[in-house]
Amino acid sequence: MVERAATSSLGMRTFGVDIIGFVKSLEDGKLCMWVAKRAQTKKLWPGFFDNLAAGGIGNGDGVFESMLKECAEEAGIPADIAAKAQSSGTVQYIVRSELGLQPETQYMFDLELPADFTPRPNDGEVEDFYLWTVDEVLEGIHAGLFKPHCALGVIDFMIRRGIITAENESDYLEIIDNIHVKLPFPGN
Repeated sequence: MVERAATSSLGMRTFGVDIIGFVKSLEDGKLCMWVAKRAQTKKLWPGFFDNLAAGGIGNGDGVFESMLKECAEEAGIPADIAAKAQSSGTVQYIVRSELGLQPETQYMFDLELPADFTPRPNDGEVEDFYLWTVDEVLEGIHAGLFKPHCALGVIDFMIRRGIITAENESDYLEIIDNIHVKLPFPGN
């Protein structure tokens, strides 16, 4: 077993869960997404926007168990609500840092939250949560307000929901090919 913080120095792949939280607007039925603003005290990407909840999968922990834990820890989501999350595949990428290359695989989950539920910061990793329209989320991504690898999960969600399509995105196939790339690093 290797400490997660040391994996990039060793070029080892890590695994995590990433939860996209959304609601359908009661006013017009349009999709809105809950986004988290990372705490200024975070070592990596302080003050950037992120998905509803995310985190690494601990040694011996299962994917679904990790999703439930992150929902509770980061967003105060009760287990009975979080358990309704739907597994939606993976997003894989490589992050370059001063420590080296960090290959990561994120297990993605879509969680439709009740319209009357508001996530709340619970563990100090999140400053606050905001309910944004899809257009506001896309504007935030284009403006560089989101963690880059978090944006990949959002883009994947929007492709699966038919928000980003071949008709409205000229780089549609290239985006899909790059989100679902096979990583040349071992891991299990």
